[in-house]
Amino acid sequence: MALAAAGAAALITEGLIHAEGDLGPGAYSLAIVAAAPLAWRTRAPLAALVGVEAGAVTCVLAFHASWAATAMVIVELYTVALLGDRVRSLVVGAITAIGVIGVIVAIDGSVDLGGVAIRVPLVFAAVAFGDTIRSRHALRDSARERAARAAREREEETRRREADERLRIARELHDTLAHSLVAINVRASVALDLHETQDPSVALQDIKQASVTALGDLRATLSLLREDGDAAPTTPALDLEALPGLMDHARSAGLKADVDVHVDGYAVPSAIGRAAFRIVQEAMTNVLRHADASSAHVSVRAGSNALDIEITDDGKAASAGVQPGLGLRGMAERAAVLGGRVHAGPCDAGGWRVKAVLPLDGGELR
Repeated sequence: MALAAAGAAALITEGLIHAEGDLGPGAYSLAIVAAAPLAWRTRAPLAALVGVEAGAVTCVLAFHASWAATAMVIVELYTVALLGDRVRSLVVGAITAIGVIGVIVAIDGSVDLGGVAIRVPLVFAAVAFGDTIRSRHALRDSARERAARAAREREEETRRREADERLRIARELHDTLAHSLVAINVRASVALDLHETQDPSVALQDIKQASVTALGDLRATLSLLREDGDAAPTTPALDLEALPGLMDHARSAGLKADVDVHVDGYAVPSAIGRAAFRIVQEAMTNVLRHADASSAHVSVRAGSNALDIEITDDGKAASAGVQPGLGLRGMAERAAVLGGRVHAGPCDAGGWRVKAVLPLDGGELR
């Protein structure tokens, strides 16, 4: 709109310079109409160019505003070249140059070499400049697209390598432990059978040796996962007993959090306890980061064959729909390794719920 107003002002100014008196209301209206197409030059460049050229020719014939008219045409040609393609821009530029020569001949009755020598090169200069800027923008956009594609490919490759590495580690741990644990189980059965008839010390010695071998193999495998500078752990593994401390941390962050743990004398294996703590920890981290919640409740209850874990909050994360991320995926994978499962989703009354079930008997849930 500002460019259209500037074009109309330029036409009127040049017309006043050439006129002996006032131009009159018709000339002012004509200048405004002639410059109006500049307002939509980026939305419909070719249509705006046709409108500008028609208005420019009319103003030149009406009150001799030739240079202002030429400037408007040059601006519109630049826009056509900037937003179009090279072939179309050259064709439009050639047609415009011929039109400029035709207008000069129509006004002067002959070819004004001075006017042609100035205006025609300006026409092609505008086309060339617009095409150059368009080419630079295209190269820049192409470089950005290539960089973004390369980043996506690197990210996908990283995820693929991580998945392959995790699978390799899982297979190696399975191969390391499975044989030794089966051997220990068989020898323990033999020791139980010999308990009343023979001395089971030989079978027990075999169990000890097999367990020593398994521990050595496990230590060697896990050492591959530790960085050279990693120190040995000096604190106990976090399990269900550490949940109150986790709630204290959440409360210190401004969240009204409470935990209800009922084990009722059931034996919770250490692996299950650690997994339960990590699941609750990840769920509470998501509450603090993403849920915009004011309160959260954690319930952990042990049954005859499973440990039920439920984390609920009153946040607004459910309004955006389920967006599974690395946190939820990690919880699900941690539970799946132990034969359990995790489900996360919005509550009926609002807020978000994470529910996990971990087997206590070492088997898989049905």
